[in-house]
Amino acid sequence: MCRLFGCRSRAVDAVSHELFHGANALRVQSREHPDGWGVGWYEDGVPRVVRSLTPAHGDADFEKLSQFVSAQTVLAHVRKASVGRVAEDNTHPFQRGPWLFAHNGTIPDWDRVRAPLEALIDPSLRDELRGETDSERCFLLFLSLLRRRCELERANAEAAGAAMAETVALVREIAEHGEHRASTTFLATDGRVLLACRRGRTLFLSSPAPDRHGESGYVAIASEDPGEPPPGGKRAWRLLPEEALVVVDERLRLTVTSILPQ
Repeated sequence: MCRLFGCRSRAVDAVSHELFHGANALRVQSREHPDGWGVGWYEDGVPRVVRSLTPAHGDADFEKLSQFVSAQTVLAHVRKASVGRVAEDNTHPFQRGPWLFAHNGTIPDWDRVRAPLEALIDPSLRDELRGETDSERCFLLFLSLLRRRCELERANAEAAGAAMAETVALVREIAEHGEHRASTTFLATDGRVLLACRRGRTLFLSSPAPDRHGESGYVAIASEDPGEPPPGGKRAWRLLPEEALVVVDERLRLTVTSILPQ
């Protein structure tokens, strides 16, 4: 189990409240999820990622970075190791090209599932595997499915949402049997498009009502109830239903549908 946070906003925005100062910020959540942390953000469209194996609640670098990061797109994660050692290559968020990815959950019966899941990954991406986690493999499966629909560097929200839903469906097909259920709560972004899905773990959303163009000023996602609205008059958090799929396009148009087949 892990915890994650992500946001997209029209203006360059700080995230120190969500990462550090809030009553249930990621720093606080890291007391139960102490196996490393990572923060990714975008500068002029280029992702920057900082990761550490130190618990966020005791890491001065996490505090400094929480105050420093101000961007239109941010993704952050604190880890409680399940599959894979406590190591940098196993620490979220994972990055390939413009894409960042984080996972809250576990794929059951991993020794059995690993090989058939890896077989679904595009060979050129499979060669880039660096760590041991189920999460990284789900990420590369997502990119493989997205690549079939569009260029990874120019993905659109519709293609990305469809690839995310297909990723969850394939993992479920391979991994689930009997009482074993895959928890695949994912968060992904390329800095323009933001995606999240809820399966087997909680997921919360904060966003205002859209304007007349269907656009929102910001969208924030959190895996655990932060306990209070984001600062600056932002909307309270609301729990998303199980199997929810969140897609935010480059114009900050938000849709919430389902990862289940329609």
